[in-house]
Amino acid sequence: MSQPPHPEPAFERSSFVKPCGYCGARLAVFVSREVGSGEEHAYECPECGKDYLVHAALEPLVSVLEPRNDGKTDRYEETLF
Repeated sequence: MSQPPHPEPAFERSSFVKPCGYCGARLAVFVSREVGSGEEHAYECPECGKDYLVHAALEPLVSVLEPRNDGKTDRYEETLF
């Protein structure tokens, strides 16, 4: 007897624009959410490396809409204070 195929998970795709709080770059973040589940995934600003979290089923995709505008070239460094 053949087994019915497993249904593919129902993903909802969405996107949003996020300004980086460190360097000012404008980021487009594309996420896939699975109905009824998901977890937090980290993504970073490609311009400075600052980490952000988003609730999603898969790793988010990030692209730069506008590059950093703070006039610096350093990378973000998390402080423990």
